Formats: sequence, C-alpha cells, structure tokens
Amino acid sequence: MTPSIFRRTTLAIALAAASLAAALPAAAQDLKPVRILTNWFAQPDQAGYWQAQQDNLGKESGLKISVLQGGPKIQTVPQVASGQAEFGIGNADDVLLARLRGAPVRAVFAHLDYVPYALVYHADPAVKSVADLQGRTFAVNIGNAYWEWTKKQYKLAGTREIPVSGDLSLFRNDPKMVQQGYSLYLPARMQEAGIPVQSISLASLGYRPYNVLFTTDEMIQKNPALVKATVAAVQKGWANYVRDPSGLKPMLFEMNKQISPAVYDAANKEMIEKLISHDLGKIGCMSDARWSEIAGQLRSVAFLPKDFNEKQAYDRTLVPGC
Repeated sequence: MTPSIFRRTTLAIALAAASLAAALPAAAQDLKPVRILTNWFAQPDQAGYWQAQQDNLGKESGLKISVLQGGPKIQTVPQVASGQAEFGIGNADDVLLARLRGAPVRAVFAHLDYVPYALVYHADPAVKSVADLQGRTFAVNIGNAYWEWTKKQYKLAGTREIPVSGDLSLFRNDPKMVQQGYSLYLPARMQEAGIPVQSISLASLGYRPYNVLFTTDEMIQKNPALVKATVAAVQKGWANYVRDPSGLKPMLFEMNKQISPAVYDAANKEMIEKLISHDLGKIGCMSDARWSEIAGQLRSVAFLPKDFNEKQAYDRTLVPGC
C-alpha cells in the first residue's frame, strides 16, 4: 500500500468511526454518572430509585444512575451539599431545617405523599386515640420536629421519653411502651416477633411531610438538563415499580437481609395503596400548600422562624406532568 493510499484509508476509517460514534445511542458512549444517596439500607420506600438503576433508566439522556445505600452513620444532606453525591433522599421537614441552617439543598421530587411515621403500641382495645397514650413511655428520636409537634398538638403530658433503638426486647417487656417507627415496617416486624400491636400514623394526626429527592441549588442552576433528566428517569422508575413491585425483591433481599418476604409485601401494599400517586404520570408532584402546611407546623414548635420562606426549599418545576 502506498503512503497516499494508506493515508486516505486511515482517514476514511477515522471518519467512519466518528460517524458511528455520533450515531450510537447514549448507552454505548460515556455516560454521566448520577449518584443518589439513600437515607437507610436498601428497602421498599426507596424502590423507584433502585428500579431506575435496575432498568438503566436515564441512559437515553446520557445518564448512568447509581443508588448508594445509606445507614445509621449516613447523613444525606451534608454529603450531597459537599458533592459526595448529586442527589439524596430525605424528608421535607429535614430539608426545611437544613435550609434554615444554611445548607443549599432543594427538594425536586416527592416520591411518597408523606413520611410513614407511626406510633406503635401493644394491642389495647382501650386505646381509641393518641390521647389515650398519655403517661406512657415513648421510644422516639428525642427532640425531633415530628415528636415535638405531636406532644404540643395533642397535649401529651406526663410522658417518659427514651431514645429509640432497633431492639424489640424493651418494647416486648413493657406493655405500656410506645415506639416510633415507619408504618411500612415496624408493625410487621413486631407481628413476626409474636408481639400483637396497633399503631397510629402521624399523617392521620395531621403531620405529613413529603418523602423527597433533593439536590443542591448549584446543581439546579448549572446542570438543569441533568436534573430534569434524572427526575424524569426516577419518575419512570417509580411507575415501573408500581406496575411490578415484585421485580426488585431479589436485589433488595440480597442487599438487606433484615427484610423478610412478609415485611416486604406489607410495605409494598401500604405504599401502593396510600403513599404513591395512583396517576403514575403525577408521581413526584408537590404542592405549595403542603410545603406551607409543614412549614407552619415547624413554626408552631419554634423550629422555624416566622419570616422563613419555605419556597426556597423546593422546586416544583422539574417534574414532568405536574
């Protein structure tokens, strides 16, 4: 082959390769990594995010979504604020308080209509309302906003407060103990342990902060296309999960050995029936009224000042279909 023919052949190959690369879908090219940090070990209330990862959603927009497990030592707000992940999972009340303290985080997607907080107590037909729990021992996150609001709103006097733990033996041995937990898991865990229980959801008492996906102000300002594409991908992930909630079982069981099939099924049932929009195109949508409601509740227990503007803590424009 002569040098001129070699050069022409090499050029033709290079041009063909460049043309092929341009024609390849995003999945075949370098994808932009997007990390979503969860606030606990893998479990069903994070399902749509794991579904987005499992289904490789976002690749058509050039994204590679990776979900990172949280745990007891993980704090999603400071880690997202410091750039250790692009997105984090949290509660709307925590995002409001983070903004107050100067963390530049903002909710962009509400995957559950409310955080499934519950007060769980030994089965007792005499308990008709939260007022009937007066004077009992409460195992709670002491000083947490939801607990301070509940005590004030329902005038729970004479209660003894102890730090909550995952040890069910304290609860088992004290028939007058009330323990906080997620309604998705704690009652089912106790039933499996042979402890008959009842529970009162905080949503039924009026405390209803969204469960949210959040990112930073800088990410929204400098990478709006990435944020919108991520939100669209996780919205589809949640819709896919609702259509087939059993599809994640093998992965979540492998990652979190504490979830039994019965607990998994109970959590899925409650989430799909009560916590996720039945209009799959509306999953993730938020309202100003709900944010105003939770901000008002935080003000009522002096967690937020009167002049705090809750609208700085969320962006409703990024979820398609809202």
